[in-house]
Formats: sequence, C-alpha cells, structure tokens
Amino acid sequence: MQLALYRYWRPQRFAEVVGQETTVRALVNAVAQGRVSHAYLFSGPRGTGKTSVAKIMAKAVNCEAPWEGEPCNACWCCREITRGAFMDVIEIDAASNRGIDEIRDLREKVRIMPAQGKKKVYIIDEVHMLTQEAFNALLKTLEEPPASVMFILATTESHKIPSTILSRCQIYGFRRLSGEEIVGRLQQVVGQGSVEPAALDAIARRAGGSLRDALGILDQCLVLRNGEVRKQDVMDVLGIVDDGYLGDLVGCVAAGDVRGVLTLLGRALDEGKDAQQLVRELALYWRDLLVLSTVGEGMEMAVISTDSLPRAREQAAMWSSTALLAAVEKLMDISGRLRLQDNPRYVLEAALLGLMPVAGGREALRMPTPGEAAARRPAASRAREARENPAREEGAFPWAQVMQRVKHKRVTTHALLAPAQVLGSEGGVVRLGFSPAFTFHREKLAERENRELVLQVLEEVTGSRWSLELVQMAPESNGNSLVQTAKEVFGEDRVEVKE
Repeated sequence: MQLALYRYWRPQRFAEVVGQETTVRALVNAVAQGRVSHAYLFSGPRGTGKTSVAKIMAKAVNCEAPWEGEPCNACWCCREITRGAFMDVIEIDAASNRGIDEIRDLREKVRIMPAQGKKKVYIIDEVHMLTQEAFNALLKTLEEPPASVMFILATTESHKIPSTILSRCQIYGFRRLSGEEIVGRLQQVVGQGSVEPAALDAIARRAGGSLRDALGILDQCLVLRNGEVRKQDVMDVLGIVDDGYLGDLVGCVAAGDVRGVLTLLGRALDEGKDAQQLVRELALYWRDLLVLSTVGEGMEMAVISTDSLPRAREQAAMWSSTALLAAVEKLMDISGRLRLQDNPRYVLEAALLGLMPVAGGREALRMPTPGEAAARRPAASRAREARENPAREEGAFPWAQVMQRVKHKRVTTHALLAPAQVLGSEGGVVRLGFSPAFTFHREKLAERENRELVLQVLEEVTGSRWSLELVQMAPESNGNSLVQTAKEVFGEDRVEVKE
C-alpha cells in the first residue's frame, strides 16, 4: 500500500525540516554538545512539524553514529525508529489516553531501563488534552525522571497546559509556514511533474501555513488527475472558488449591481460550493484589499494571486480602510452564524447586499444613473425640476452616455461617479453634487487620475472642453431623505409611507 504524501515526505533529518530554523538549530546544538534536556514542549499550529521533529530528536539521542547533532539514518536504531518498530520510542495520543490510569501506567514503565537504545523517549501528542488529575500524576515524573528517559510533549494549545508542567520543560515554538516555503517543498515533491505553478500557489494559500495540509491537498489532486494538476482542480477538490470569481463578486458589490451579485452567488452555490466556505473566501479577499489599501504589496496575500493584483489595486483604492475593515468583520461574523441557518443562500445574499453601503458607502440597491432616475420620475416632478434647473432636464445633458463610457474605460472611476448628481452644466463647468453619505467618493474623484478621465470622457461625448466642480451638498432637512429618494426613483404614486 502506497503511503500518503505527508508520510512519505516526512523529514528524517533536522536539515530536512522546513521553516523552523531557530528551533532546529537549538536542538542540533543540544545534541552535538551533549546538553539534551529531560523534557521538551513543542508548541505550534497543526501540520508545522512538531511530531516529525520529535521523532528526529528520538533518533538523534539513540543514534549509534551521530554527526554534528544529526542522526545518521543508517544504523539499526535509526532505521527501526523510522519504521516505527523501536521499543524505546513510545508515542502516546493524549486525546485518546487522557486519564490518570494511563499516566500511572506510564510512571510505572518509566522506571524500566531502555531495552534497545540509549534513551527511552516518550512522545505525548496533544498533551493539552490530559485531565487535571493526569497532569498532576505526570508532574512528579517530570520533576525527577530517570537519566535514561526523555519526554517530548507536543501541543497546539499550550495555554491549556498547567504552569507547573511548563516550568519543567524547555519550550520551543513552531510557526506557520509561509506560502513561499510551502510552494518550495511542493515543488520538490512534484519534481518535473505536470503540475501548474498556479495550482501549487493555490494549495499553499489554502493550507493555512500547514505543510501537512498542503501535502494532503496535493495528494488528492494528483489522484484526481493522475499526476496532471491545474489550478481549477485544486478549486474543485477544496470546493472553493478562485480569486477571479471573488474579484467579480466584489466588483458587483462595489458597483451596487444587485443582479450581478445574485447571479454570481447563485452560480457558485448551484455548483455545490459551500456557503460558509464562500463567506470565508470573501472575507479573505476583503482582508487582502485592506492590506493593499493600508500597507501595499509587501505583505503576503491570502487569496489574491499575482495575476489578479491589478484589479485588486483598483478595488482597494475605491474604499476607505475603515469601510474595508467593516466588510471583513461583517463577513467573519456571518461565517460563524451560517452553519445554524436553514437557508444559508438567502442569508449570504442579504449579507452581500447589505455590504453595499458598508463597503462602498452607497444605497443597498443599485443607484440608477441620473438619466434612468429621470425617466422613472412622475411628469410633474420632472417639469418642476426642469424649471428649477434647465441643465438637468431630460435630454439637456448626455450624462448617461458619459457614465457608460467612463464605465467602459475604468470601472472604479464609474463606481465613484455613480452617486453624483448633475447640478448644472453652464459656462463650460459641470457641477456634480454629492450627499454627505458619499464624501469619500467625492474626495477620491477629486484625485488627478479620476478627474482627468472624467474630463476626457466629457470632451469625447460633447465635443467641448469642460472643467469639473465637485460640490458637497448639505443634508436634506425636509422629511425623510430615504423616502424622498424612493419617491424620485420609483414615482410618488408607488411609494406608501407607513408609520
């Protein structure tokens, strides 16, 4: 039977361990100098090498011909430990053997001298799962162990271990691996195989810093495609969507495109994607936008690939860091509640539609262009507005054409321009008004790149040169502004206000 990749590629020497340089250097020096402690605690996330390093340590202290702190892997002891057949290396799963009776049995056997090697090594995995009584029973043995015994405790939650146990161990922390480190190891595994670099990158990003998880995902993909793995295969195996889809969905939220959001969500869920996982992926995408907005491109991206960075930069520039953070927090909160919902699809749809004002600072439904809004208003309302401001009379200024062409040239500028109201177009000046809810849009539109694009489009559409005046309008005081907006968009005869 063929071994799983994470078992077949388990490191057998300290030099083969990926990403734990400080811990490995300290342990190698301890073995080389003969200063090995009687008890160690390895703490860190799952899949980062704690158990593998514990086994290498067991080989190093029992090796018949160690070299500069490394086991030779050729002597009888090293080979037997590698096979898992060495009597003096005892692995205990504390999750299954967590009671006081098991620890009392261990205390009795500790007194027996090693049968095959120099030291008897106890590797206790997930040691934080022991009961308080079991910890108390283990404490005495850790205080005064026989010289021929070594304990290596491994845990993912060191905060659950009593301080009395911690004080009797040398503690080494294992960190999450970076995406670059994981990709490097995966490339060693696949060699010259037919695996797309983008697929390895996707595996590394979804492994969460765990090399074991990354090897497990790669193993599944290799079985699925008989050695030829593409990025889409990784997405299919994990049941997730790629960053291109996430960018499209976030773009629809930014543009206030309700139809686009519902269509994209429906497509993913109809393909069998899990709603809770989809929310997590969206939260990670918005997290990457927040990083791009505040730190730049020096930080590692969670889901956004190199190919998607240009669009992600534009999306990050559309929103303030506060709005991006609010979007991340809302999605993370939704993720925790989705598993309790009978209809997660509708909860997810509502959450993303609700993100439109949170993330983009706009109304929950798509804001119609001034031309669309004018067409929906009652005739009396249009006539009154025409008398008050001739420049905004339907057909007087081709604003809908301007908006369409701006959208074609740069969608981010179009999103900033969408909530603007044309207040006038006299004397070569186009005056655009922004309500207090869209202050951020006005400020971003005032930046040189966005302003020049709008002026260029105005000249292309009208054949004349214009200057642009961006006006901050005062808050509406005559009644409920939301009701007023609804009346303007849908018509006064279709809006009924209930107290």
